[in-house]
Amino acid sequence: MSDIQVRGLGTYPTLRRLLVLTLALLAVAVLAVGGSLLTPERTTVQPPRPAAIGRTSSICPVLTEDGADSPPALTVSGVALRPATPRSGALTGAPLGSDAQPELTVDQAGKGATLGRVNGPVVLSGDGGMAGASGGAVVGIGAAGLATGLTAAACLPPETTQWFAGVGSAASDATDLVLTNPDDAQAEVDLRLYGRLGRVAAPGSSGLVIEARSSRTVSLTDAVASDGPLSVAVTANRGRVAADVRRIRTLDLKPAGIDWQLPAASPSTTVTIPAVPGGEGTRELSVINPGTQRATVQVQVLGIAGPYAPAGATSLDLAPESTGTLDLTAGLAGGAGGVRLVSDQPVTGSVLADSTRTGATSDLAVSSAAPALVGVGLSAVATASGVASEMVLSNPSDVDVPLTFDVVSFDGVVLRTDQVLLSPGSSATRRLISQAPSYLVVSVPAGSAVVGGVTLTQPDGKVAGLATLPLTSPDVAGRAPRVLADPAVGR
Repeated sequence: MSDIQVRGLGTYPTLRRLLVLTLALLAVAVLAVGGSLLTPERTTVQPPRPAAIGRTSSICPVLTEDGADSPPALTVSGVALRPATPRSGALTGAPLGSDAQPELTVDQAGKGATLGRVNGPVVLSGDGGMAGASGGAVVGIGAAGLATGLTAAACLPPETTQWFAGVGSAASDATDLVLTNPDDAQAEVDLRLYGRLGRVAAPGSSGLVIEARSSRTVSLTDAVASDGPLSVAVTANRGRVAADVRRIRTLDLKPAGIDWQLPAASPSTTVTIPAVPGGEGTRELSVINPGTQRATVQVQVLGIAGPYAPAGATSLDLAPESTGTLDLTAGLAGGAGGVRLVSDQPVTGSVLADSTRTGATSDLAVSSAAPALVGVGLSAVATASGVASEMVLSNPSDVDVPLTFDVVSFDGVVLRTDQVLLSPGSSATRRLISQAPSYLVVSVPAGSAVVGGVTLTQPDGKVAGLATLPLTSPDVAGRAPRVLADPAVGR
C-alpha cells in the first residue's frame, strides 16, 4: 500500500517524524526552564560538632536485697574527663527523686568522686563543660544472701528503646527488669518478649507507667511462664526510661551468682559483644532476632591471636521474632576477647559467663553487644578495692587500629599511659593494677570499630566474684551524624 499524500506536508510517516521531533524539543525546553526554578534542598542535619554544653543525666542502677542481714557494699563512682579546652561545669550525684543537696560532686575536670551507702538508683547530672564529658559506674560486693557475688554496671542515660538479649526465665533464675524515669513527667513503656519459638505473651506488658522521678521493678520470672531463653525490648511510648536487668541465679536454693545486665546495641546485621571474660566456667551466647524473617547468624571470636570460628558454635539459625543460644565454652577455651555476629537480618546479643573456683561460690557476669567507641571510651572504674581488673579491647574491623589508654586516679593524676596496636579481628588485654580508685580512658582514632570493657574478678575468698563494665563514649548523644552534601539534589 502506498503512502497517503497530504497537501503541503507530504506523507504520514514524514508528518509523524516532524511531530515527534517537535514534542521532544518542547520537553527539553520545559525541563530546562523548570530545573532553573528549583533550588537544591537544604540538608536538615548539620556537620559534626562538639557535644552541646548544657545538662546531661545518667542513671546508676542500685537494687538492694530487701531485709538482708548483710546487704552488699555498694559504691557509685562519678568521673569527669579532662577536655582539650578547659571549661567550667560540675558533675553531681544524688538519689533518685531527692531534692537534697548532691551527695557526690566533681567540680574539676579530670577528677572523680564516690558515693557509698546507697539504697536506690542514683542520678548523675553533668552541667556545663561536664555535660557529655563525664560518666559513672556502680560496683557492689555481696557476701551473704541471694546478693552474694560481685556486681557492676555503667551509669547510662535514659532512652526510648532498649534491648536485652537472653535474660533467661528458668526456675534457677530470678530476673528483675528495673525501669527508672528521672524526668519530671511520667513515662509509659511497652515490653516485647521473644522466646525460643517466637513472641511470648505476658499479661501487663503494655502500658507500664513509671511515675516521674521514680523507679519500677518488673519481675520477668513471675511474668513469663515459659522456660528457656528470653529477650526483651523496652519501648517508651511516652517519655524515656533507663532500663537495667538484675539477674540472680540459685543452685539448690543456694546463691550461685548475681549481676546487672545492661542494654545491648540496637539490632544490626553486624554487632560485637565486648569484654567476654576469660577463665574457667561456662560461656553462653544469646541472640535475638526481632524481625519477621528467619535469620542466619555467623559467629566469630575476636581472640588474642586473631579471629576464628568457635568449635561447634559457628552459626545459629533463628526463627522470626525469637531468641536462640549457643554454648561458647569450648570455642573460647578460657580466653578473654570479643564475639562478632554477622547476620542476614538485624540481630543483637549477649554472652552470659559464670565463674568456677574450688571452694568458692560461683558468680555470673553478662556482656552485651555494644556500639563502636567514638573518640574516647570511658570506664568510671578501672581499679577498685577488693577486686582484680583487666582491660579487654576488640577490633572487629579488617584494618590495624592504634590506640592509647590512660589510667587516672580520682585525684586527677595519670597513673599509667600506654599504647596498643589492635590487628584486624583481634583482641588485646592488659592487667590494671594501679592504686584504687581509678578510672580508664581509651582514645581511639576516628572511624574505628573498637569496642571494649573492664572485667572485674575476686581471685581470693569465699566467692569467685565476676563482673564486667563496658567502655562507653560519653559525648555520643551530643554528636550529630555526619552528612555529606549531594550536589545532584534538586537538579
